[in-house]
Amino acid sequence: MKKVIITIGREFGSGGREIGLKLAQKLNIPFYDKELIAHTAEKINVEHSIIERYDEQHSFPAFSSSNIFDIYQMPMSDRIYIAQADVIRDLAKKESCIIVGRCADYILKDEPELFSVFIHAPMKDKVERKKALLPEKSDSELESHIKKINKKRSRYYTYYTDRTWGESFTYNLSIDSSILGIDGTVDLIVNAVNMRK
Repeated sequence: MKKVIITIGREFGSGGREIGLKLAQKLNIPFYDKELIAHTAEKINVEHSIIERYDEQHSFPAFSSSNIFDIYQMPMSDRIYIAQADVIRDLAKKESCIIVGRCADYILKDEPELFSVFIHAPMKDKVERKKALLPEKSDSELESHIKKINKKRSRYYTYYTDRTWGESFTYNLSIDSSILGIDGTVDLIVNAVNMRK
């Protein structure tokens, strides 16, 4: 198979991670999501838990009056983004792969093998999906949690890319996963990638 790099942007609850995993199995290529945390931690010699805390969110440095130069220090979230971007570029140079989130579609925008996908779904479907994992939560609690996570992802993406997260024309393919289901969405992406080649 010719080299292919698939990036997956996804709304929380839309099944993007599961779609990415099944896609990787079907195409027999490596899959990177949370695995990027370990790679980034190793690259900048920072504890795994710190990378996890800042994963896909931006924070501004706290100003300390004890040191006037603190304001010029790079926030940890920026250091992590830069390191993670390097990891993503290295992985894409090396082999075919699927990368979930972390502005990968923007970081790899100049890669000729890139095929970028955005997965979304109606709120009721996202709530239903999360309810299977968190049955003790009410629908309104789950909806609030989903909105909060997606707001963080949107802010992170816009901050680092100056693009609007989820805006269809910035991706090769934007899909509502509720229409075809997880397996149908996987098949659609595989077909689209093959047709493009």
